[in-house]
Amino acid sequence: MALRRRGFVSVGAAVACCALAAGCTSDPVPASTPSPTPVATTPAESQIERQMRLDYEAAEKAYQSALAERERQGALGVAKSTPVLKASATGAYLDLVLKALRYAHDRHWRSSGSTRVLGVVRNGWQERSVRLIACEDSTDVRLRDKDGNDVTSQKVRTYVQDLTVKHVGGGWKIADVATTVVKSFEGQPCAA
Repeated sequence: MALRRRGFVSVGAAVACCALAAGCTSDPVPASTPSPTPVATTPAESQIERQMRLDYEAAEKAYQSALAERERQGALGVAKSTPVLKASATGAYLDLVLKALRYAHDRHWRSSGSTRVLGVVRNGWQERSVRLIACEDSTDVRLRDKDGNDVTSQKVRTYVQDLTVKHVGGGWKIADVATTVVKSFEGQPCAA
């Protein structure tokens, strides 16, 4: 028996009726030609895989936002816990960023240039907490004093950042960081 909805017969019901009645005869349908290249199918993303992907994407966005705000404030020579910084950083990481900004501010230094993030690797997921490993190259960042003199450190300024990002107050925020100074990114997991 075919089910009808709003005047339409479902395709499945029509096919079943035709098969049972043997009254649906049509011209033979040509066989489909096999594709010269097989089509790869990817399994559907599970609910947990989807959650992990979304959490990592939000964590990376928080990292990029915190980094951009730190650089913006450094260029202005200020050290404030702005709404952007509060939305993307918390805990030890926020304290560290503010301490670095205050250090430059107290010396009347301003920065120019930007840190290049050469790669970010997703390195651990738990509900409400993820880890990211980022390769940062700050060699293009320059510090100048109030007279315009370059006061940039001559030390190596390439880093591997091991970031802990937590879901806090409805959003993802960088909560902690362990920094390793490296001369080369060769062999690092975050190297591009």
